[in-house]
Amino acid sequence: MACGSDEFAAAVLERYGYYRLSGYWHTYRQFQPAPAPALNEEGRENRLDTFRPGAKLDQVVSIYDFDQELRTRLSTLLSRLEISLRFFIGHRLGAIDLFAHRKPEVLGTLRPAEPGQEQKPTTAYTEWLTEYDRHESRARDEFVLHFRGKYGPHLPIWVATEVMSFGVLSNLYTLMPQLDQEVLAARFQVNTADGKGDRGAFANWLNALRVVRNICAHYGRVWNRVFDVIIDAPGDARSNGEHPLHHLGTSTVSNRLFGVLSILRYLLLSIAPDDRSVLNLVDFVTEQAQRIGFRLPQLGFPEAWENDELWDPNFMLDSQAMTAAGLLDQARSFTAAQTRAALTAAQVHTDSSATSPRSLAAAQRTQLRTYLHYDCLIEINIGKTKHYPQFQFRDGKIIDAVGDITQQLIRRAGDVEETTLAEALVTWWQTPNSGLPVSSDGQAISPQQLLESVTEDKFRETLDRVNASGTFML
Repeated sequence: MACGSDEFAAAVLERYGYYRLSGYWHTYRQFQPAPAPALNEEGRENRLDTFRPGAKLDQVVSIYDFDQELRTRLSTLLSRLEISLRFFIGHRLGAIDLFAHRKPEVLGTLRPAEPGQEQKPTTAYTEWLTEYDRHESRARDEFVLHFRGKYGPHLPIWVATEVMSFGVLSNLYTLMPQLDQEVLAARFQVNTADGKGDRGAFANWLNALRVVRNICAHYGRVWNRVFDVIIDAPGDARSNGEHPLHHLGTSTVSNRLFGVLSILRYLLLSIAPDDRSVLNLVDFVTEQAQRIGFRLPQLGFPEAWENDELWDPNFMLDSQAMTAAGLLDQARSFTAAQTRAALTAAQVHTDSSATSPRSLAAAQRTQLRTYLHYDCLIEINIGKTKHYPQFQFRDGKIIDAVGDITQQLIRRAGDVEETTLAEALVTWWQTPNSGLPVSSDGQAISPQQLLESVTEDKFRETLDRVNASGTFML
């Protein structure tokens, strides 16, 4: 290799080290001549210890310096996403229980047990808790000490997520109840072919990003690297060639930098619809490729990648999924199947005095359709899954007063997009209303809080008297 002066070569080796630089000059080594196979028994390229003509040490140093800046910029983007994930996972679990992460019965991570025997946590949960406890025991920040003083020796979930590593956080996602995993995946618009949140693909993405984050944190090479984790294409991308992530089905993309940048672009757009940070990083990569002289396919960039809509500066994801997922965080909800199962007061019409499970299920489906037909029910759609806020139901049926008021508000709204309407309805039910009686501590309460504290007749009378529905706004 042309190394320039002895002084330059010595300074480079002292600054970077021979072994670290060897990963960057590997592509400049000559291939074994035929008939030697292209790959050795370990699947590595059969290269000689000699270099191709024209190989220069200063160009290797330029690639190394580029990779160092690439790691720094990539780490910044990963941190931005990580902060949001900490919030969304903590908020989702916190709506179930303050210490959901410490309760396998809440997460649904208990193993089936023989009759009369106590259920025990799964091995996956036990191993996760052991690792998390190491992080919690090391935490000494002021906010941690404050919460320990308030809640005891352990941290509530929304604080716990702040002291977890990215790896512990991503593993916690896989331990969440299935529905919550699906809601979170759908919130980021990572969906199956039938429109549900693709929790498998989302968990895979988190694991892939964890690997890349660890490489960046330990000053590993990102340039021309084949990552250990192959990024999965979500179901809707596999079934739709026009999907923005259709390239993830390509082997040369799914374990290289381009695949990582693709899912980062997609996920960050789900947090901030006008985010350009990944585009700026891609611009940096393409500029440096031209300046230094490496090829973009070495980083997994496919042919004509720049023509895909994902890389259009004006490309945006549908914000309705983000809004709908936020509503599910605000209002704990049933799925359609759970709602039907909760309608235990559904009337079974039959000539026989006996009621079979099948006839009851049919009556429950009819009851739900009836509520929807007459605009009596708040429905939140995310992907192709329908959800219904739980506060609307009591004693196996919809609360009549809730159905009447919701019907009035929906019909007043007229022809409005369904997620916009659901947002307005949930907001009205949960927003403190100055016309309603105050709580015991003198604070204004919402219609939902009033509903939970008085009889249904008293609730109707109070809302009518103060014309609370008049505050409904779209």
